[in-house]
Amino acid sequence: MKKTIYGFFVLLILFISAPAQADTLYFALQAGFNTQPTSDNQDGTTPANNFELNTQNGVNAALAVGAKFGSLRAEVEAVYRYNPNDKFEQGGTQQGADGSLNTAQIFLNGYYEMDFFGVVSPYAGLGVGYGTLSLNLKQLDGTVVVDDNDEVYSYQLIAGAAVNVTENFSLTAEYRYFDTITDAELTLSNAPGLVENSDISAHEVRFGIRYWFF
Repeated sequence: MKKTIYGFFVLLILFISAPAQADTLYFALQAGFNTQPTSDNQDGTTPANNFELNTQNGVNAALAVGAKFGSLRAEVEAVYRYNPNDKFEQGGTQQGADGSLNTAQIFLNGYYEMDFFGVVSPYAGLGVGYGTLSLNLKQLDGTVVVDDNDEVYSYQLIAGAAVNVTENFSLTAEYRYFDTITDAELTLSNAPGLVENSDISAHEVRFGIRYWFF
């Protein structure tokens, strides 16, 4: 854990030192919606505790600071994702669910961005992140199944476009695919042991605004 945190601080320091050679800096705000497929939760010692979780459509919000180097951009981004629980299946029985699944993470993103006549700028990017995944899963009668969190690594694939409204302001619209790289180990509340929460992914649409510091 300490090595992980150290590594992120090193990358952050390198990013902060980059503006001396950057064309310009920017600040961005985004918000949008996401859909999240079913996720598997496996208890390696007691298979009877395994369950499959379904969540409802959710929301996301992000803020980022970045630098532009010609056609390339690099940024540090803080992202929050939230999905209410819908239902879960355990032991072949499907049950209604309450609570939520959410993540709060820091990403390092890199982009390739083209410029068409200074008006529209399509871009594609890739990001890697680290942060907390939290699951609060309850039966409809209030019985808690899981109420725990763990740290996970994640990645995201990005495609979008910016419309340059003025020299300093751009409006953005984009699609993102988010997926966890590592599993979250979550403690069961109604049984001994823990489950490994895997296959957490999301399809997202985001809209935002970007301010350029020329």
